[in-house]
Amino acid sequence: MEPMTPALAFGLPATALYVLASILVYRQFRGQASPSKATILIPGGLAVIAHALTLYAQLITPQGLLLGLFPVASAVALVGAALVVLSSLLRPFQWVSALVFPFAAATIPAALWLHTGYVAHPLEHGIGMHVLLSIVAYAVLALSACQAVLLWVQHRQLKDGHIRGVMRLFPPIQMMESMLFDALWLGECLLTLAILFGFLYVDDLFAQHLVHKTVLTLVSWVIFAVLLFGRHLRGWRGLTAVRFTLAGFAVLLVAFFGTQLVLEVILRR
Repeated sequence: MEPMTPALAFGLPATALYVLASILVYRQFRGQASPSKATILIPGGLAVIAHALTLYAQLITPQGLLLGLFPVASAVALVGAALVVLSSLLRPFQWVSALVFPFAAATIPAALWLHTGYVAHPLEHGIGMHVLLSIVAYAVLALSACQAVLLWVQHRQLKDGHIRGVMRLFPPIQMMESMLFDALWLGECLLTLAILFGFLYVDDLFAQHLVHKTVLTLVSWVIFAVLLFGRHLRGWRGLTAVRFTLAGFAVLLVAFFGTQLVLEVILRR
């Protein structure tokens, strides 16, 4: 019997803790109560720590960093879960955990057992910063997309004449929109830095395996920029903000994960 690897030793508890945190959040929602900070901080915080140790053991190899499709998805989920845990200390952001924690729980087994043949590579400092900023930007903008979905549900229910179910526990629409744009500004700034580091340190950003990713990322950046300037100059809000946010994130999702899926799973490059 082969000994358990460190990634597996930390990954299994991390998955279980994410599942536990998700169950606790959903149970509180069903009981018409807003998720408590303890629910987020204790099992969620422990899950984030175990998840970080899992990725450390999995991504860092003697050959370099293993940045395949599923490990990067797991890294994005880790950053998103960590942001949810930390933000719950400052602002009422706990409900997004109902979307983030289950996703994080699913990415850990995928990263552990689904192998696409991606080979680890050493990364120079500048390229490493590009990768790190990209992962954090993806995570922040993914949280923005989650926030936009919840805001869309609020608007739909308000249009129907009343807020019902768990949505009655959510903050007012004005606060939801404010938090959405705070996250969008942060995500756009991080994405801008990631793109700049890419242009500075990647030798051929428009190489065959990067051209689609580069173009789509720039398109996503433009969509978010238009929304943020529209908010500043024209006061855009509500469903307009939701549509732009989801469109920008959908393009960004295809930019990396769609491209990597084709390269690693279909083309086996």
